[in-house]
This record gives sequence, structure tokens and C-alpha cells, in this order.
Amino acid sequence: MRKILDKLFENKKLSMLVPIISAAVVYLLFVLFGKGEDKWELVIITPIICAFWYFGVFFIVFMQVKNPRRPEWFLNFFELMAAVTFTVFGFIDAISFVLSGFQNFSPTICAGIVTYSSISWAHNKREKITDKE
Repeated sequence: MRKILDKLFENKKLSMLVPIISAAVVYLLFVLFGKGEDKWELVIITPIICAFWYFGVFFIVFMQVKNPRRPEWFLNFFELMAAVTFTVFGFIDAISFVLSGFQNFSPTICAGIVTYSSISWAHNKREKITDKE
């Protein structure tokens, strides 16, 4: 599993920028074309939720990276499953949002997409820590 993770996060800049840009595009589509009575509330709260989510996921994964007592297989499994699950569901929700005519927006769409970037950042820190030891 470690080889799969290394391959997924091989290009550090792309694995961090593409999800953030994708989430920003979905958010911008909502700002420009979205409808609903609570639109402005969602416009304000979405970046806040995404920022807390991004740094929260990074903190959780990074704490496991630094934990010397955690099994290697656990971290590999956790990183892979979290990255794949949240990203897939984020993009499914984004496609549903676009197909619904920009009606069904939720902050979890952007939060799910940026999870990949956050895990990528923590994984890159993992490689640096592992190389030192």
C-alpha cells in the first residue's frame, strides 16, 4: 500500500493544488449560478468549513505520522482509504451539484475534495520524517 500512496502523491505540487483548485471551481460555480434561500449563508460558511477541515485532517494524519507506536500498515490503510473515499464522494457530490442545475450545494462537497490535498501534505511530511530516521 505504501507504493500506491507514494505513486498517488508523487507530484507534490499537483497533488496539493489540483484538489484545491477543483474545490474553488465548484465554489465559484455556486457563487455565480447557485440558487436558494440560504445561498449567502453557504457562501460565507463554506470557506470557513473547508479551512477547518483541511487543517483538521492534516493534523490528524500528521499526528499519526509522528506517532512511533502506530503500525505502518495502519497508517497506509488509513491514508489510502481516507483519500480515496472523501475524494470520490466529493467529486460525486460535485457532479450531482452541476447536474442539478447548481441547486444542491453543500460545503461538504468542497471539504471532501480538499481532503486529498490535506492527506497529500501529511504524506509528504511522512516521507521527510521517515527519511531522517
